[in-house]
Amino acid sequence: MTLRTYEIDDPVSSVMTKGVLFVKSSKNLAETASIMADFDVGSLLVGDNGNAVGIVTSKDIIKVISEDKELKKIKVRDIMQTPLIEISAHETISSALLKMKEQKINHLIVVDGDKIIGMINPLNLLI
Repeated sequence: MTLRTYEIDDPVSSVMTKGVLFVKSSKNLAETASIMADFDVGSLLVGDNGNAVGIVTSKDIIKVISEDKELKKIKVRDIMQTPLIEISAHETISSALLKMKEQKINHLIVVDGDKIIGMINPLNLLI
């Protein structure tokens, strides 16, 4: 395995996960967890009517499980995190890390203009 190295002033686009998976807000958490497992991802954007309206993460689902709630009875819209916090693909890695720290979040949506082109989280910097 080869480790990649990055400079703190490299653009976010150099480390982001390209392409993003969406789930409808009306899906239940059991279906959502299954999608995450099938695609081996820890987060999904939540989309309604062609718009990204939130994000759901494996951490959100684990919290529901820890509260002993039934996943089939809870909808994504009930636990999704909003609003989505965006960063331009051209901004630097250091800007992304600072924004995540300030907002106390682990995922930023990467945009190019009005178009979502990826996502970044701290794990993107470790691969």
